[in-house]
Amino acid sequence: MQIEKVYFNSVDNLNLIGLLHTPKKKTDTVVISIHGITSNCLKRRDDILAQKFTELGIAYFCFNNRGHEIISSYGRIEDNDMHFYGSGAESIYDSYYDIKGAMLEMQKRGYSKIILQGHSMGCTKTVYTYNEFLNNNETTMLDAITGIILLSMVDIPTALKQVLGKDYKKIIPYFELLKKRGKGDRLVVLDASTPPVRPNTILEYAENNKKIDFAKFGDNRTTFKELNNIKVPLFMRWGNVNELIFQGADELVQHLNEKIKNENKDISYIAGANHNYTGKEEELGKQILNFIRKNKLQS
Repeated sequence: MQIEKVYFNSVDNLNLIGLLHTPKKKTDTVVISIHGITSNCLKRRDDILAQKFTELGIAYFCFNNRGHEIISSYGRIEDNDMHFYGSGAESIYDSYYDIKGAMLEMQKRGYSKIILQGHSMGCTKTVYTYNEFLNNNETTMLDAITGIILLSMVDIPTALKQVLGKDYKKIIPYFELLKKRGKGDRLVVLDASTPPVRPNTILEYAENNKKIDFAKFGDNRTTFKELNNIKVPLFMRWGNVNELIFQGADELVQHLNEKIKNENKDISYIAGANHNYTGKEEELGKQILNFIRKNKLQS
């Protein structure tokens, strides 16, 4: 396996960087890994999965999208004003530009078959982008996607309420007030124990979330329209230890297997795994490769 540092641009011209792992034999298939909130492309899980994929003859590209870390100041400088990025200042809706940019870069390098892999909030970014391709009738992008892998997908509004707890009912009105005063894009520190965050980011998760609130795991009435729009083979996994879900993993998996109509789905959980699959990366890789072999996604 060889590793190359790749510099590229999102389609709205933001400078991004990633690591491309390539197998010994040339391939036309690549997995593009999309990380979650506060994360990045430098993780043990990515290292192990990259090894697994390249051994199978598939390239693996993990990159830092604009939501990496909590606050990052890399990017454009316009009118002497630094544009901050990172999870504290992120809009999920911008992930479309990052993922499409990564796909175009991989296509430019000769990879015609792309498997999108998201983890945690990266799942939200992946599903949102796939549905934007559908809504925009971007057949060239859709035709390139041969599979979708979603690892530990999160129900965003429910998770936000759990994280903020009793402060939720105070913080949301306060952020709404800041937005009305034209301060929605400014970084705010609530107290010494919380990282800086942009009010508009939190409000997007809590309220302005029509296009990203599709993981309503606790709502028996939801049809999971956006997930059911995915027609390529679909792999979904969770852990059952300290996972960011609010029902049993077995209950969630049963519910989704009933609701998701994809004919080539593989929806389950890994016993003993946590949200990051710490210590279970090998098992995760094994299950993903079985899914890829079964659906003949490798070249």
